[in-house]
Amino acid sequence: MLHRLRLRTGLAVVAGLVVAGSPGPALAHGKPNPRPDCSAVAAGKLSRAVGQPTTVTSATTGATAAGTSYCDVRAGITVRAHDRSTSVVQLRLQVPTDWNRRYVQLGGGGFCGSIPTAGTSGDGTVDLGYAVASDDTGHVGGGSDASFAYDDTAAQNTWGYLSEHLTALAAKAILKAVTRQTTAYAYFVGCSTGGRQALIEAQRWPGDFDGIVAGAPANRQNYLAPLSQGTRELQNRDADFRQIVDASAAAVLARGVLAACDGVVRDGVVDDPRTCRFDPATVLCPGGTAAPDCLSAAQVAVARKWYDSPRDDRGRELYPGGLPLGSEGGWVGADISTSPTGLSGGGAYAEQVLRYLAFPTDPGPTYSLRDFDPGRDAARLAAMAKVYNADTTNLDAFRRAGGKLMLYHGLADPLITPFGTIQYYEDVVRRYGSLARTQQFARLYLLPGVYHCAGGPGPDRVDWLGAIRAWTERGRAPASVLAAKVSGGATTMERPVYAYPLRARYDGSGDPNAAANWRPAPGPRGRR
Repeated sequence: MLHRLRLRTGLAVVAGLVVAGSPGPALAHGKPNPRPDCSAVAAGKLSRAVGQPTTVTSATTGATAAGTSYCDVRAGITVRAHDRSTSVVQLRLQVPTDWNRRYVQLGGGGFCGSIPTAGTSGDGTVDLGYAVASDDTGHVGGGSDASFAYDDTAAQNTWGYLSEHLTALAAKAILKAVTRQTTAYAYFVGCSTGGRQALIEAQRWPGDFDGIVAGAPANRQNYLAPLSQGTRELQNRDADFRQIVDASAAAVLARGVLAACDGVVRDGVVDDPRTCRFDPATVLCPGGTAAPDCLSAAQVAVARKWYDSPRDDRGRELYPGGLPLGSEGGWVGADISTSPTGLSGGGAYAEQVLRYLAFPTDPGPTYSLRDFDPGRDAARLAAMAKVYNADTTNLDAFRRAGGKLMLYHGLADPLITPFGTIQYYEDVVRRYGSLARTQQFARLYLLPGVYHCAGGPGPDRVDWLGAIRAWTERGRAPASVLAAKVSGGATTMERPVYAYPLRARYDGSGDPNAAANWRPAPGPRGRR
């Protein structure tokens, strides 16, 4: 009931974060919190705290749209690599006047290159008393352009694994200087690249955060882009590099999948793609020539490859899992180009990675996705995977420090397959010996019908910050979270999402859009 009340007080999404409800009381201090002094940061002390040259570039006061006053601090951290290349992390920290001594850091998306919006845009986090920080990961540019990393070791290391750690050190030091108080609890929330950053923090910098939320993590970054996203792009091109599966073919497949997999409640949501079987050949056109309501033989062949894991010429799996059944409505843009001559979003991202990030020596802007052979070149990705990937299962230090980790993934994600996250979590379970032992500090939530981080026909809004805070501070391990679908400011669907491997099952009575009419049920383990 508490979660339902919070959801209906208003929701907002920023960098994978949903905030709702009231902040709760600040920790008892014995006297009122001192008002933040924006000018109280000493550059020398800040650099020593961070371990890298750090400068405050501005410190001003402002107010959110809701009228909450805050101290707005901008800072730059200079990172030097062993080859003397440098990168500068630009960060922003917003400290509300009535700080609740809780710090929230937001992850980025894509290749980042800008500071994620926080606080003043109406996401509500600062209004709830949290200090909020985010950064540009060490470069300025578009989130789909990786040229910042061209033969630049410092830029690669900063984007790969350093930026969030350095931002956490700087933000906590600034907080102590301007408030004259220590941070009681620190949280990290991110999705996609931000989900990878979240796992980097848990794995490499386990003392930075008490609670971490990792959504749709690109944690196998150097394998994901070329071997999953890039392979799909290559599979969908004929000899003249024209697309085979287009938007109309995706729509045909979507209808076929829903007819086979929509389940008991006909709501346009595939509850779990692992429990349904669909053969694209069921929508093959007579004679194998494409028509408005069926697919050509070539389109069926591509669809079969897309639903399967990407494989090399010998049939060996290159990446864990293909596109999930129920993701077809999100293929356009992510996997199908909207341009007659351009790559899809996933294909373009893969090409950028291959040009500037994937190999120890960057081939540069003339390198094309077509120059990459997944079977031949996959082994060459291992060296830089050590820089970017967040796929180690060793969470010992984070667990010993009392850290709590919530992972989530949309089961209809058309960009980063959810099966990779399921595989990672199962690998963690194997490391720690049992599901029960793992769930003491790390839990996974799979959201039916949700695309990449948000969107799709399923309920995609969750108060992740509230859930991780309750677990971290009050020991309330979240057996489930409440997910909502909001349209036009109104909640149209609510559903409980249980900790993996449990799933929600409609009890057969009442409104299926009401969470109260769903119950936990055993779900499948693993990817299939």
